[in-house]
Amino acid sequence: MKIKYFRLITVIILNLFLQSCMKNEALNAEADIISAGLPSSTSLNIESIVINNTSVTFNIKDFQGELTFAPNFLLTAGATITPKVGTILNFSEPQIYTVISQDRQWTKTYTVSVVNDNSSNNSTYKLHSFETADIITTEAPLGSYNVFYDQLVSGQKKYIWANANEGFNVLASTLTAPGEVPVPQFYPTSQINEGKQGKGVLLQTKSTGPLGGLFGSPLATGSLFLGNFQLTVPSINSTHFGIPFQASEIPKSVKGYFKYKAGSTFLVNNAPSSLSKDTWDAYALIFEARNENNFLTGTHQFSDERIIAMARITQQQRTETNQWTPFELIFNMVPSKSYDPSKEYMITIVFASSLEGDKFNGAVGSQLWIDEVQVIKE
Repeated sequence: MKIKYFRLITVIILNLFLQSCMKNEALNAEADIISAGLPSSTSLNIESIVINNTSVTFNIKDFQGELTFAPNFLLTAGATITPKVGTILNFSEPQIYTVISQDRQWTKTYTVSVVNDNSSNNSTYKLHSFETADIITTEAPLGSYNVFYDQLVSGQKKYIWANANEGFNVLASTLTAPGEVPVPQFYPTSQINEGKQGKGVLLQTKSTGPLGGLFGSPLATGSLFLGNFQLTVPSINSTHFGIPFQASEIPKSVKGYFKYKAGSTFLVNNAPSSLSKDTWDAYALIFEARNENNFLTGTHQFSDERIIAMARITQQQRTETNQWTPFELIFNMVPSKSYDPSKEYMITIVFASSLEGDKFNGAVGSQLWIDEVQVIKE
């Protein structure tokens, strides 16, 4: 997939700089889809709406009939979209939309899909082997990175696993030699051919270079999570953790396989740390859904009042090993919380190559390999 889009490299790091630039622009130069929806008149069981840098995916459940809809889109100020909002299209195949900025100088192409999942079980319980990944190719800044998806029986792509490669991409041109085109392995999260079974995922803690260090974010942690990444400011709010979860009871655990190698030099940057060596993290959360904000951001700190159950890797399991090793995260209820199957919930599973990466503490070069992940029922 190729796109052409407008990004100021320093904008993502410099919140105040972004705000001042936006104020000084006579016409908006952004061409983004901010949010999307389907007509309320349509009888649909919408699981989630996933907006990425190049795609919009409407995940619906158990729909019978023609996939003919007229999606609604909220765009950046002054932008226009083709086909126009309200145009009825057949989404049995993905449709291409083009957003044009207010100043008419910039365009961005989105692939818009309606994914109808008729599988009998919640997709959370499927074995996730990470065999399928798109390569997102960007032109400004130039780069190519992986976004993972699940292949449904129907042949459609369901995007439930996300990473922060899009955010790292805005710095890519400052980290490469002139003329060098970053490939997927250059980014913090990439697909590998040598997984536990078939392919897998490699998470790497990367340097953000002089520009990142100048503004207090000298490294980027490799991450993989159930949810969506939508580039915004502040960047910690770009991670939208969670996908819909439906079950008669809380799961027992999350199982999978890992390998880990810590980077050579652990750096304490923005917050005190008790660590002297880098280590990895893995956790899962089940939390209550809310119509106005169904996800958790990177600020949740395991203390959000909506969280009802959590599972996290133990210190004993955070080992270094060059062999594929099983792990298990055991779910425990949060004190005073309960699970009601009649209510709506979300679930996320999160992997990170540096435990304190959200504080920008870690070791450049730390590597975490993940494969064969599955949520286990009792």
